[in-house]
Amino acid sequence: MLPRSRCFKRATSLGGVESLIEHRRSSEGPSSPVPDDLLRLSIGIEAPADLIADLAAALEKGAPR
Repeated sequence: MLPRSRCFKRATSLGGVESLIEHRRSSEGPSSPVPDDLLRLSIGIEAPADLIADLAAALEKGAPR
């Protein structure tokens, strides 16, 4: 899902205004208790409809057939 998103940048939130997506397990390492499939979203100031459409499209592309 991370590479399929157009609106969300892959990064850790440092208080900016852009929407970000982060794979927590990659940030914390293999000994982390965080589930491997957990993504953290930080919502920025982009239009909500654009963010929703972007997430829906990324999820649809990643859905098993």
